[in-house]
Amino acid sequence: KKLIFALLLLGVGTFTYGQYVPKGKVAKAESSLNQGELDIAKAEIDEAFKVDAKGKVSTAAKNWYTKGRIYKAIYLDDSTEYKDLAPKEEALKVAMDSFNKVKEMEKETSTYVVFSDQEINQLYGAIVNIGAERYNENDFEGAYRSFMTALVVAPNDTTALLYGGVAAQQANMLDEALDAFQQLADNGDANLDTYKTMIYIYRTEKEDLEKVLSIVDQALQKFPENKELAQEKITTLIVMERSDEAQEELETAISNEPTNSLYYYFLGYLYDVKEDSENSIVQYKKALELNPEYYEANYNLAVVYYNQAREVISELNNLSLDE
Repeated sequence: KKLIFALLLLGVGTFTYGQYVPKGKVAKAESSLNQGELDIAKAEIDEAFKVDAKGKVSTAAKNWYTKGRIYKAIYLDDSTEYKDLAPKEEALKVAMDSFNKVKEMEKETSTYVVFSDQEINQLYGAIVNIGAERYNENDFEGAYRSFMTALVVAPNDTTALLYGGVAAQQANMLDEALDAFQQLADNGDANLDTYKTMIYIYRTEKEDLEKVLSIVDQALQKFPENKELAQEKITTLIVMERSDEAQEELETAISNEPTNSLYYYFLGYLYDVKEDSENSIVQYKKALELNPEYYEANYNLAVVYYNQAREVISELNNLSLDE
């Protein structure tokens, strides 16, 4: 009798477990979600996705969609009541994995794929709005974190990446800002202002002229006709005392734009550096022919004349009275 009783208990247990069907759990989870009972919704959906007696879990698109909605709600919830349901990062990951699972399973035009895309767009918008609110409150680091989190939802989004870079710069998180801007550049999405900002940070904040030159070259590949970038490169080469390279760049620039007085001024300056006063005078004069009010060209030309005069005076002072 004892043996028979044990077998009956075993049979009851097997029967109950074998009849487990997640459908009812999903429906209850969805109902609890709609009522704002996130703890019950999570418990039910987690139970629905546990392995059944045959080693399977529910693969219905609706079930994955419901799971995504629940974890999305957990992520966005800022109440103290449900703050311990799941870590924010984990909740966001589960939500996105669930919505992406729906898109993987179904055709693009299917109902739950359309619904999942809507949920993803809403989630992205909510996270970006949080970032914008933090930015407006001068919480720049918090804004940066939010904008970067938006990339978990929309990995190819350029808006969040740009905003994230700007927020990081405001927070003086320069490495993070440069990383965000460089990603935009690598993806081909950086505009001229983005490159200028990177150049400014490397030149002024980082004092890294090699990187300045590298960014200028990247920018010139996208904006080859931009005069400011060409001038930036020439100026950087001059500051780095790479005069031969600077002269090549200037000669190319002059051939492309022969009426730009700035290039003749720079070329005159280069000859000044090489102590070739005759050629520097020629270039400064060309700059002044094109722009008579060019202050720097006028000043530098005067300096060249002054230095020449000083050399004459020095020679005269070294002569004897008879000479």
